[in-house]
Amino acid sequence: MDGTLAAADLERLRKDFSVNPAYRLAQNAVTRVTIDDVAINREIVSSIDHSLSTTLDDWKVTNQEKSGRCWLFAGLNLLRVGVMRKTGLKDFEFSQNYAMFWDKLERANYFLEAIIETADRDLDDRTVAFLLESVAGDGGQWNMFAALVEKHGLVPKAFMPETQSSSNTARMNSILRYQLRQGARTVRAAAADGAEAARAAKAEIMQVVYRILCIHLGTPPERFDWQWTDKDKKFHRDGVLTPQEFAAAYVDLPVSDYVCLVNDPRPSSPIGRTFTVEYLGNVIGGPPVIYLNVDMQV
Repeated sequence: MDGTLAAADLERLRKDFSVNPAYRLAQNAVTRVTIDDVAINREIVSSIDHSLSTTLDDWKVTNQEKSGRCWLFAGLNLLRVGVMRKTGLKDFEFSQNYAMFWDKLERANYFLEAIIETADRDLDDRTVAFLLESVAGDGGQWNMFAALVEKHGLVPKAFMPETQSSSNTARMNSILRYQLRQGARTVRAAAADGAEAARAAKAEIMQVVYRILCIHLGTPPERFDWQWTDKDKKFHRDGVLTPQEFAAAYVDLPVSDYVCLVNDPRPSSPIGRTFTVEYLGNVIGGPPVIYLNVDMQV
């Protein structure tokens, strides 16, 4: 026996399915609605008691939709608490789209600079392969979030709301990935004539990346007129602010003082030491991604 699925095997599978009424009933249901809807246990659903002894603040839930922006949403949710307290707003959201726009642009620049630095290495070098494989992703770290806030500031969601591409990033990311990989080849070739030639090539690629991001996400505001009505129906106006001025005025959390704690039990990673990952970041000149290794109990 060679393990091939023969005609007799396929016929046996077909008959096994077709003669069972339960299988056919499941097929009829699942081809029309989701498997979760079909598999739900109604007795459990109807027996759940939704009364709670402890309730949290009933702020509107933020939704990253079909994107990998969990780190941006987590960071912005941490900061919005202070804004709501300071402004008296019942609910408030920062623009996650604004933060992602600058992350994508800064990360493209970070990637191309890394390509320039590694231009003398072979294409199958492990670091070069890592850079080309991971380009244009959505994920990030705390230090990357802090770098964005420090350099580009923040804006309320109304001034740069979600778009189709910010809520479902796959297609936009595939376009960026193609352009940046093509750009990496151009930059590597230009690097043979020196760093100045490589950065001239990079500038042209960055112009394309900026255009793609504006088309997909909108153009980020340079300034906006900040005014609001609080939960007591009282009107406030703070005038025209830049995103950096808005962040400085309304973010009361010392973002740069926070650190990332990890537990790496390997002997090569002693407790109490800080670590980083080469070529993990977004803003050139921003704080590096740093992890402090601590005991699991900590």
